Amino acid sequence: MLLGATRAHADETPHRLQVSAGLGYAFPIDERLDGTEASGTGGFGEVEYVYNRVEWATPRAYAGALVTGSDGGCELTPCDVSAQIGFLGVKGRLLAPIPYVAPFFELGVGASLGAMSTRVGGFVDIEKRGVMYHIPFSLGIAFGAHRDVELSLQYLFHPEQEQFNGALAIGFGFPLGSP
Repeated sequence: MLLGATRAHADETPHRLQVSAGLGYAFPIDERLDGTEASGTGGFGEVEYVYNRVEWATPRAYAGALVTGSDGGCELTPCDVSAQIGFLGVKGRLLAPIPYVAPFFELGVGASLGAMSTRVGGFVDIEKRGVMYHIPFSLGIAFGAHRDVELSLQYLFHPEQEQFNGALAIGFGFPLGSP
């Protein structure tokens, strides 16, 4: 398919639903903490509405949840890097239109609602409840003729909370409605 081409098949609807889930992580953003075991693990889930008029550039609206708890392997006290958040926003995807194995990159802006804690040995001491902004960033590979299966690294950067959250996620796409 050529770079300027539209969907793979003209009889497909441009509206899709992408559902992703995976192992979630929370890490502090502070170079003084390099080498420490300050982190949290848990679960990640996300649903995206995709307008797929052109396969190589797609706008997306997303909503999801991330729940992580502190791992407890950190040698510093206190050591709590955790997030219990719901999130939503918009992002755009650029996809290399390569048949059957297509790498992609995503970037956007969104809001998180919930609680986050980044407290590590007195270097960082932030606890926040409520609404926070984040910057979503993703790298991944879409598989198949219709790009229905994805493997991705999903990230939510929370600059004010000095924390970034991530997930190794697998996703599945479904067409919505008729063309």
